[in-house]
Amino acid sequence: MSAFGLVAWIACGLSVQGGTDGELELRLEGPLRQVHLDAVRVPTRVVTDLAAGEAVTVRVPWLPVDALTGPRLRAVEGGGSARVERILDGPQAAPAALVRRPLPRPVEVPVRIPPVGWWLFVAGILAVGAARRRPMSAAIIGFGFGVLLAVLPHRAPEVPVVAVLEVGEFGAWWVHVGLGELTPPEAAHPALATEPPGANWEWLVDANEPARARRRAIAAVGTLLVARSVGPEVVELGEAGNEIGDLADVWTRSGVGAWSFRGVWDQGAALPAARAGGSLPTWLRAGAAPGREVWIGRFREARGGVGEAWVRVIGPAGT
Repeated sequence: MSAFGLVAWIACGLSVQGGTDGELELRLEGPLRQVHLDAVRVPTRVVTDLAAGEAVTVRVPWLPVDALTGPRLRAVEGGGSARVERILDGPQAAPAALVRRPLPRPVEVPVRIPPVGWWLFVAGILAVGAARRRPMSAAIIGFGFGVLLAVLPHRAPEVPVVAVLEVGEFGAWWVHVGLGELTPPEAAHPALATEPPGANWEWLVDANEPARARRRAIAAVGTLLVARSVGPEVVELGEAGNEIGDLADVWTRSGVGAWSFRGVWDQGAALPAARAGGSLPTWLRAGAAPGREVWIGRFREARGGVGEAWVRVIGPAGT
């Protein structure tokens, strides 16, 4: 591997590691609204809306307390039934070197004032101006504006999920981090990590749309939920070219520790020259030992329901 060319070749056909964690393929028959898994480390429930005579098959994460304990189901809110069709191995567990890398920190996005709110603000100013001539009319208008503002839906501040494509000697892995709630990728290991370690959380599998059953990990406010899954087979990012996607911001670090901001880097284009500017988040700077070359980029378009997506490539020692 050259000093300025980082090409990570990852074998994604690795054998699945054995373990107690895995997935259950459940057959649900109505009438049924909820199924609970018992004797599990993490509370797990499946919500559905099956009428009498309806049935679906869904996959549910299974994290038993004891490796010798078989799956135990408890159907509630309905007279239907639930049974285990198959027990599947869990996806490949994340390597230790990846787990030790610093986690992204989702940042709360302030609520934006909707267009209707701006119109009401302008109308309120006009009403104040009209109050000098017709106080009663202005009072009526002001009262109407107050009622409208009270009934307008109020959106809570958003905390977007952050995804990072981590590349190193261990291969390439996607790391998704959410605050309090996370919808992990399908290939993510079912035993999600939390920060702080050991925090309480639960699995909620929404099977109201059987074709796209949605898994959600839910934790207390302030708890980070982390899902890790195997990334692309080949990642090419270096002076030779950018083949992973359009990057809105790019930073590079030489083996001697000098950081450079490169700006926008389109897929297939040559590496831009160093320039001034560009503030790199602290958590992205950490995690690379001295003497290693580092490439960091922010994807122009974040996909898969995440708020922002990054790539961080840390080369082997001596690059």
